[in-house]
Amino acid sequence: MKRIIYLFAALVAISTTAFANTNTTAEAEASINNYVKGYGNSFIFNEEGIEFSVFADGQFDFYLPNYGPDVSVGINTPGFSLSFNTGYDYNPYVQYDSYGAIIQIENTPIYYDYYGRVNQIGNILINYNGFGRISRVGGLNVYYRNNIYYGYDGFINTYNRSYIYRPWHRFYAAPHANFSIVHANPYRQYYTVTRHIYYRPYTNNVRHYNIERRSNGYVTRRSNSVRNNNYTQTPRNNSERTIRTQVQRRNTTIASTRATRSTNNTTRSRSNTRTTSPRTRNTTTTRTNTRVVTPSRTQTQRSTNTTSNRNVTRNNTSVSNKTRTTKKSTTNTSRTSNQSSTRSTTRRSRG
Repeated sequence: MKRIIYLFAALVAISTTAFANTNTTAEAEASINNYVKGYGNSFIFNEEGIEFSVFADGQFDFYLPNYGPDVSVGINTPGFSLSFNTGYDYNPYVQYDSYGAIIQIENTPIYYDYYGRVNQIGNILINYNGFGRISRVGGLNVYYRNNIYYGYDGFINTYNRSYIYRPWHRFYAAPHANFSIVHANPYRQYYTVTRHIYYRPYTNNVRHYNIERRSNGYVTRRSNSVRNNNYTQTPRNNSERTIRTQVQRRNTTIASTRATRSTNNTTRSRSNTRTTSPRTRNTTTTRTNTRVVTPSRTQTQRSTNTTSNRNVTRNNTSVSNKTRTTKKSTTNTSRTSNQSSTRSTTRRSRG
């Protein structure tokens, strides 16, 4: 009896161990597939000492390793706040615009498209497909199947060649619906922001409000002239003056890059429009017909009363003139011969 009990206990222990190993393996594979191979729900990269997590719909979250919480100490603490969207206070390092959007973190500029989707962070450009999903992050091409992410190729930049999983990456989150700045209408189409150079932490800087959504679907904003004064700082010493010089040079480079990008996009769109234009197709066809037409075909086309271009009409005119001349000469010849024969007959009858 004891042997049977020991045998049953051994079987239970083996099956429990196998089940635990299976779950651990499944979790590890899910972690690898979601992060290392596929970037998971967001695209995480470092830019100028800031770690960004950009979601597929154009929203993002970030973490400042130099000024944020110590992840080695508090990552397992309940209610731990790491990133901006999870509640950590980064207001001393962030500049907002009139819609409540983050336009600069320290001296790293952030740009948006007309719909409030982030399309550039520092020197990293972000593009979207026709469904509003990210299609390119820097040099990383993103692919979807049935509007669901399934793969990528390339890399974001030389400093972010592949994704490296970190335990705190699971804390990144999309902003709350009340703080989301992505909208279906192009509310930022005619809006221009003013970015200030960051020298030291801001004081009393709070994200007071987000964009206001009317019942008709359009977005409004409040005057931000008072709060903009909080971002105006002047250099106090040589180190801050050096910061000003560096930031001005970098902003000039970024502005030229954005101008080149917009010019290339415009040129591509125009070239695509010209290629598919119906006028281009008709012009090509007309030129081909003009070159192929020969004089013999011209006479045939004229006899069958077909429609042709101006060049063919001119050729027909010249041919018809020749024909009329020939007819006239033939008629004159026949008339002369008839008259001569008539005269000879009259003379014979008289004689």
